[in-house]
Amino acid sequence: MAKTKIVFTSCVRYNQYTPQAEWDEIAKADPDYLLLLGDNIYMDYGILPSIRPLKYEFGNIPRFYTVKYFAKKMRQKYEEQWAVPQFKSLIAKMRTKNGFFGTWDDHDFLWNNAYGGNADSFWAKLFKMKEKQLISRDLFHEYMDCSTNRPEVYCHADTPFARIIILDNRYHATSPKADDAVLMGREQMEFLKAKLEHDLPYTLICGGLTLTEGGEDWSKYTIEFDRFTQLVAGKKVIYLGGDIHDNKFNSPAPHNKPPCYEIVSSGLSINDWGLPLKLDDVRNWGTLDIDANEIIVTLHDIEGTTRYRIDSKTWDQQRLGRVFNP
Repeated sequence: MAKTKIVFTSCVRYNQYTPQAEWDEIAKADPDYLLLLGDNIYMDYGILPSIRPLKYEFGNIPRFYTVKYFAKKMRQKYEEQWAVPQFKSLIAKMRTKNGFFGTWDDHDFLWNNAYGGNADSFWAKLFKMKEKQLISRDLFHEYMDCSTNRPEVYCHADTPFARIIILDNRYHATSPKADDAVLMGREQMEFLKAKLEHDLPYTLICGGLTLTEGGEDWSKYTIEFDRFTQLVAGKKVIYLGGDIHDNKFNSPAPHNKPPCYEIVSSGLSINDWGLPLKLDDVRNWGTLDIDANEIIVTLHDIEGTTRYRIDSKTWDQQRLGRVFNP
């Protein structure tokens, strides 16, 4: 059986990057599956303008929008991204293969660092979070149209060599600083436990957040992270994440951070600091070429590619090298 090719990426900022040539490069790779791992649109970008003024979209503060204007603005963001010719063509092709799946992160869920599980707080009620997150979920399903478990975003799909489990790190999550903080919630953790039981050689778990990298990550939710560590123990699991505008390849660590392979490719068309300079551009996407014997991981960035090999039998990895663009 031929190898299965899976492409994964995240963080696409239409406002800054109307031409998105990376979609052409992905189309040339001819993937069997395309996974978008969050921040597929940006309702806002960055944090306080006093800290990073060039990174912030002035006047674009979705938590202050009326419910009606929030729905209008989010639909506009989706329409703009889905009208990018290279993207539109690629998505149509992937749909004919039944090979398009994805999740969301904060900027296409509500706004920066938003947690749906906090929707009953005073500020959440003031900002109409419950109403807005229902709108965002409806629009996600309308445009992404990939969940096999509606109305939830989290779902699963089977490929020839791997089960793909898509997680939702936003709708049911609370702040990690909250009492009894949760990232997934009880029902989604039970879903994950059930879907980890299958007969395929590998499991790919996909989330908008990382396991251990960046300011937000799963390891900060200690109870659920410990549970996750127990669930993946002894299994051939790779976690694919987004969010951090960087590529990462982390092997399972003795102290379980991470407890499985953690591979991140984040920032397909975005800038890191908001500077209007080429040196600030981030152009990251990843590829998994999978068969029964091995997984070849290729992490693409603006300067070239880095490749790794994971052996199916030993579950060990080796770095195959770095190639720079001509």
